[in-house]
Amino acid sequence: MSRFSDARDRGGRYLLGRVREDGGFGNLILGVTEYYKVPAAFMVCGMTGAASRLLNWIRQHGFLPDGDFGPRPAAERNSYYYTYHNAWVIKAAHRLGAFDLAHRGMDFLLGFRDPASGGFYSHPTARDDTTEQDLWVVSGIGWCAVYTGKLDVARGIGRWMRRLMEDQPDYPRELWTVYSRERGLITEVLDGDDFRYVLTRDESRDQSFYHPGIAAGFLCRLYMATGEEEWLDLAREYIRFCEYVGDYHFKLLRAGKVGWAGAMLYTLTGEAKYRDMAVRVGDNLVRAQLADGAWAWPEMGLTGPHNDITAEMVVWLDEIHQAVGDG
Repeated sequence: MSRFSDARDRGGRYLLGRVREDGGFGNLILGVTEYYKVPAAFMVCGMTGAASRLLNWIRQHGFLPDGDFGPRPAAERNSYYYTYHNAWVIKAAHRLGAFDLAHRGMDFLLGFRDPASGGFYSHPTARDDTTEQDLWVVSGIGWCAVYTGKLDVARGIGRWMRRLMEDQPDYPRELWTVYSRERGLITEVLDGDDFRYVLTRDESRDQSFYHPGIAAGFLCRLYMATGEEEWLDLAREYIRFCEYVGDYHFKLLRAGKVGWAGAMLYTLTGEAKYRDMAVRVGDNLVRAQLADGAWAWPEMGLTGPHNDITAEMVVWLDEIHQAVGDG
């Protein structure tokens, strides 16, 4: 058995042990922020019964009339990544045939769309020229647009990403990741939040290394759906940032999305450098796994098993396994 699929399945079994008697998952107080990645994790482990039962619990207890998912903890109700939780549920629901959750959920996300830019607002309610739009958050909605057949919306996101790349002032040394209609690509750190606004080669701080991975992964899916070479070319450009950083970035659990993008690009191009990138991430994830099959999240100061990060690492290990097998 592949070391990647073995680690994936161990993570899945850990998550299965956190299903509650009522069919929900984990800590009820955390609501959508606890369960949102878990249907996808169960699905890739072949635990489709558990995935479907959890989706049914969401349908009964967490699916709102407007297509939103909840309950939403108070601390998350105004977060700039509000839609990211929805995106994971929608993608898994579509793949499992729960089209009521997928399509109504996608209709809710379309309410965040900025028709002028093609991007999506990073705020639950604000919709003006100053409202920011974040690369990784928009990329997550892009997944859903591809899966639910909204290809014109997905192409709009692709064009939005292309503008962000064209406006980078010093790429690939740094990648700026936030846009607004008022300012275009924002190339200064606001509110001291360098984690949100810029990704660099600096190895002295935790960084949002998932940005190039989720962008390139979405663009690969868009290329697969449309056959349009421009999206594959743009995926290569976004992942190019990852060719210029050291082990520090690749050892972050945030590198999981880079492993996914590397796996996708290897599948589509056959180029060894993308395979090597995927294997590098996969091996780091295997080494970081705890004895019980979970992952901790040291970047967040969390040293014990963590459900959210475990579910995500399960999904990325599956993507890597699909592309490279035993590596």
